[in-house]
Amino acid sequence: MKSQKQKKRFFKHCCAVFFMAALLAACFCTGCRKRGPERSRGETQEGSPGTDGEAYKEEITIMHIDAGKKEFEAFLDEAEKALNLRIRAVECPINADSRHARISSLLAAGDTSVDIISVNDEMISEFKEAGYLEPLQADVMNDQVASHFPQEYLKEMTMDGEQIYSVPYMMDILMLWVNEAYLKKAGLSDVSTPKRLERFLSMDYGEGCYAYGGAWEKTYVYNEIGEFINLFGGDYYDWSSPKTREAMEFLKSCVEKGYSPIDQLLDQYEQLEQKFIDGRYGMVFLYSGTMNTFVDSGVYGKDQIHLTPLPDLGGRTTYIATWQYVLNKASLHKEAARKFLAYAASREGSISYAKKMNRMPAREDVIWEENFNIAGYKEMQDYLKTTRMQARFMPKNSIEYVADLGALFQKYIAGEMDLDEFCMKMQEMVDKNRNKTTGERRP
Repeated sequence: MKSQKQKKRFFKHCCAVFFMAALLAACFCTGCRKRGPERSRGETQEGSPGTDGEAYKEEITIMHIDAGKKEFEAFLDEAEKALNLRIRAVECPINADSRHARISSLLAAGDTSVDIISVNDEMISEFKEAGYLEPLQADVMNDQVASHFPQEYLKEMTMDGEQIYSVPYMMDILMLWVNEAYLKKAGLSDVSTPKRLERFLSMDYGEGCYAYGGAWEKTYVYNEIGEFINLFGGDYYDWSSPKTREAMEFLKSCVEKGYSPIDQLLDQYEQLEQKFIDGRYGMVFLYSGTMNTFVDSGVYGKDQIHLTPLPDLGGRTTYIATWQYVLNKASLHKEAARKFLAYAASREGSISYAKKMNRMPAREDVIWEENFNIAGYKEMQDYLKTTRMQARFMPKNSIEYVADLGALFQKYIAGEMDLDEFCMKMQEMVDKNRNKTTGERRP
């Protein structure tokens, strides 16, 4: 039988436990009453506070390749304050084919849920002639604004006749990247001459390591085919040119001599980047936008992976591409959407995006006049100074064209057709698709 003291202690203990439980329950319930429904940027509510505490009276929706990234959120926050406009961002598929199909279906269906969409060269080449987009040259991309962008590129890629259908916001340059460890093993400082390049390629770097890696999957190899034609001083539109043929012979010899693995016929950029990061390749061609991937992986630097000058093989030309904004013709908020597009095309908006995303802007005046703290920025500027930038040939059926071209190249590399047959079929394909493309300009 418990003593009187034990009973009192037990009673006090029970009271204390009960009091604490009641207190916690009260706090929890109070918190529940105060806490509103949690929402992401994409679940904005009407009357959200705008500049100086006022409510945003307008809202637009952007489908963007960067949606979900905190850096892009910071850019949109700044744009909202500048424009007093609520901007809702929604993601698009990561896979290139899925992304193209999703956006194409949305536009073709007249979907009004998205006002502005970020697109690449392949998409704008198709959509600008399909009647899906609003022209922008009368206001957003008037003569004064358009003059700050690469002129040849605008004509080749964003225009159909006299109409401009997009606002480029990020410049991508196809550049040569090198692993410094490979250079040191070859006893070289760069691969800028034919002799140095040959020495670099012919070195034995060990089991599973190759001098040159590529993204030769059929929908990606298009970039390197054109790039090596440019490097050799060939002509993409003339497949009987000795320099064009020499470039193709060179690429096949890379596999035959063991400079490159045959299994890179399966690789897109994602696989190429990872193999380069893992130290399996000595040099690769990738667009400048890949810089953030290498920086974030901790492999970028003068003693690691870095940019290097193009080899002088007869041509000093490389490809330029951009990501661009387009205005959905079915948009119900065109006036507000044009406000954002004008901001994105402006000096202020270009600087903001470049700083927030650590990427090269598309406006040339901003590239040269602003001193961005972006990794490799000086090297990118040097490319622009010393190398001719060229837009890629993109017919309106670009996805089909690029895949068919890649399939032909893979058969050539695999030995299923010789150089003569490959070049003959390439000439037929190029001629056929150039005839489909109105306003095509030969470089």
